[in-house]
Amino acid sequence: MKTIQFANVEDQYRRYAGELRATDVQKLGEWVKGQPHLPSVTELELILFLHSNYYDLEAAQRTIECYYTFRTSCKNLFANRNLDKDAILMAMDVLDLAILPELTPEGYRVMLAKIVDPDASKFSLSSLLTLALMCVDIQLWEEGCNNGSILIIDMDGIHLGHLPKLGIFTLKDLLYFIQEGLPIRLKGLHLANVVPFIDRIMTMIRPFMKKELLEMLHLHTKMHTLFPYIPQHLLPSDYGDNLYNYTISCGDHLARYDQDKRVVESKRLAKPRTMGNFFGLL
Repeated sequence: MKTIQFANVEDQYRRYAGELRATDVQKLGEWVKGQPHLPSVTELELILFLHSNYYDLEAAQRTIECYYTFRTSCKNLFANRNLDKDAILMAMDVLDLAILPELTPEGYRVMLAKIVDPDASKFSLSSLLTLALMCVDIQLWEEGCNNGSILIIDMDGIHLGHLPKLGIFTLKDLLYFIQEGLPIRLKGLHLANVVPFIDRIMTMIRPFMKKELLEMLHLHTKMHTLFPYIPQHLLPSDYGDNLYNYTISCGDHLARYDQDKRVVESKRLAKPRTMGNFFGLL
């Protein structure tokens, strides 16, 4: 098993000098220590939370609260992160993922996802998203901060047989985590080669999307309309295996992280958080 090469903290301060201040990181760390239900948070993690919120301390606190609490309680996305499980191994065969090594001219990191096995009987949305989020975890830890992130979902390979398997609760969980808990600056969400039934999918997910996310959502019937946003030369012809192999090699660290970075609700000073009151149901 490989050891994750965490981004250098001093490099983060140098890269974002003038905006990222050690005093703000220290204040955020002191706030975390005053929340007995939260796990320990490293300086790098504090920097990621602060940077992703454009250095707004209160917003960073809300993201930290969501990030650790949601990862502890959300079974759809974070309960089965064992890379040896059959469901995750099958997800690797069904989904191709790539995190592009080169940034866009704006300094954005791009992640691509595409279904490569059209057999709907093998499609498990929760397993695919669980796998993708493990890859994102490692990318964040190793890269540190960047100017922003773009997600491209190539819908070529998706057909009507997949529609009943797009679980609405899993989609709701994902959209909540992306918008409230993931410490990235999301700059674009692109659906390429959109399917004829895209309106039915949008009807499912639109209620869970904030105005800001809807404004950065772009639908493309063909790949070439994507190129004004992401230069064509950045896009790979194939992808997936190297990213998965590296993720598997980091499996021990992922397992330790999931075990250590859990919220202890019995220690929470305020009302315990549940999946119900996350979404305003209680």
